[in-house]
Amino acid sequence: MTLYIRTEANRITATGHMMRCLAIADAAAEKGIRTVFIVAEEGSERFPQERGYETICLERRWDDFTGEIPVIERLIAERNVEVMLIDSYFVSADYMNAVTKMTRTAYIDDLHAAVWPCCVLIDYAVYYDLFDYQKEYPDITLLLGCKYAPLRKEFWDLPAKKIRQDVKKILVVTGGTDEYHFMKRFVEALLLQRESFAGVEFTLICGAFNSEIGEIRKLSAEYLAEADHLGDDGKSVLDNRTDRKSDAMKIKIYPSLPTLKDAMLETDLLITAGGTTLYEMAACGTPGICFSIADNQLDNVRGFAGRGLVWYAGDVRKDFSYIRLMEMMNELIGDYTARAAVSEKLRALVDGRGAERIVDAVIHYRSGL
Repeated sequence: MTLYIRTEANRITATGHMMRCLAIADAAAEKGIRTVFIVAEEGSERFPQERGYETICLERRWDDFTGEIPVIERLIAERNVEVMLIDSYFVSADYMNAVTKMTRTAYIDDLHAAVWPCCVLIDYAVYYDLFDYQKEYPDITLLLGCKYAPLRKEFWDLPAKKIRQDVKKILVVTGGTDEYHFMKRFVEALLLQRESFAGVEFTLICGAFNSEIGEIRKLSAEYLAEADHLGDDGKSVLDNRTDRKSDAMKIKIYPSLPTLKDAMLETDLLITAGGTTLYEMAACGTPGICFSIADNQLDNVRGFAGRGLVWYAGDVRKDFSYIRLMEMMNELIGDYTARAAVSEKLRALVDGRGAERIVDAVIHYRSGL
């Protein structure tokens, strides 16, 4: 049995669609089901290929799904495709109609931009109940709510997180891309407030498509060089544990990590954009502050914030205050009770097994049982 997945990852779409599809592919592999990825451009190939999945590149524009119809129809016929999961905000009604006429389709829809022809519709968003799916899709399989959040196996059934009284580690994540320069501006604001975060270690995950990581590293290196200055006695402060260096703020920078799970479990506070990372945060029980960087994140961050699951710092595209974000971080550093309460609420929301449930439902539908 083979599951075909049509998705994309680039500087425009970022990596969220690809990451959740990889989680579904991994869950399928656990059940002995083979997965083949279909992408439009070569740049998207490396993500599934690095994980060992066969990948078909259509060598087309990634956002021209209507123009892709003859190509995908030919592929479905040649490969005898029996089930295809599609995850893109750029599909068209004509494309979904064409594919659904030829094979069983599952579509991940967290925008509710249209009513799509498909066999299985998935909306794992915390705000799914804003939409009348039962009325709109009376005759198909609906997978709705956070129980279907497609996270990798490492996020399944994690133990309760121990919330420390003192915040020593803060993790900052932007997602695969950073079009609005959040990380650079965050570091600039952080350095201005460095005395407020004495003794705190910041780990910054800039994203695979962040073009400013060199500048961010330079800012950090200049700060670290200053923190490592020689004292008045000519000795390095590294040799003087009573010097302020022992309590200096620390910064670590990575373009990406193989997984965020370990970093989330180790950190005391998470600062993140409002995509799939929020569901990983929930599975880990890690309290945090979120911000939005795209329209498709707005319902997500509002849904989490409205349910008291996260603190919302605003939309970085307009009237965003990095100083206010620094203040929010300081407030939460001093509020152990709030952090512990939110951790419990997050853990109750997501158990991490959504990808497994999606595979079960798609295969159940396919088999007609």
